[in-house]
Amino acid sequence: MAQLWIQVVGSKNAGKTSLLEDVVRELSRRGRSVCYVKHRHENARLDASDTDTSRMMEAGASAAVLVGDDSTIVFRRTDEESLARVAQRDSLPGDIVLVEGWKSVPGAKIVLTGGDLDITAMENVIALVGEAPPTFTGSTIGRDDIGAICDAIERTSDSGGGNEWRTSLLIDGREVPLNAFVQDVFASGVLGMSLALQGVEDAGTLELRCVRKKGR
Repeated sequence: MAQLWIQVVGSKNAGKTSLLEDVVRELSRRGRSVCYVKHRHENARLDASDTDTSRMMEAGASAAVLVGDDSTIVFRRTDEESLARVAQRDSLPGDIVLVEGWKSVPGAKIVLTGGDLDITAMENVIALVGEAPPTFTGSTIGRDDIGAICDAIERTSDSGGGNEWRTSLLIDGREVPLNAFVQDVFASGVLGMSLALQGVEDAGTLELRCVRKKGR
């Protein structure tokens, strides 16, 4: 599994894709192995030029695999998936995974300023890119300073950071490997549900044990 997941978030048309293109190019030049994941608010489609594979998907195939000389593309037929499910299920290549979108999901973030995005609501921000809003007093990185953005990513990766929680999942006594991103999602979900209960305050340690009833 990838060692570090970083989300790049911002308002619509803020320039996330073009920024990521520059970041991927620079990280690759530095010898880093990078994987890219994007969230689309519409059905993902194979390129129209690949007519044979597209025809098989339209015919009802549960998956289509296109193997080329220098790349392999896999499409699965699924319902809408959460980023946590993708992160835990798929062994994505690369020691750094850059995710475009999913701003409401917990995890390390690079935030592009501008538009209607509420920066104050963002947590675990490793870099703020663009012009700082009037109420923001922290430091920002210029959009064209790709080197500084990549430095922030590499510092987070090399320190083993990027995640807020250390989470373990044991099933029948056997620990299930969780990457940093999924650890954050699990812990944040449990914390969010617990804070909805009366008499529960924000905490630094969460313990949850589930035992299936016999006969179920």
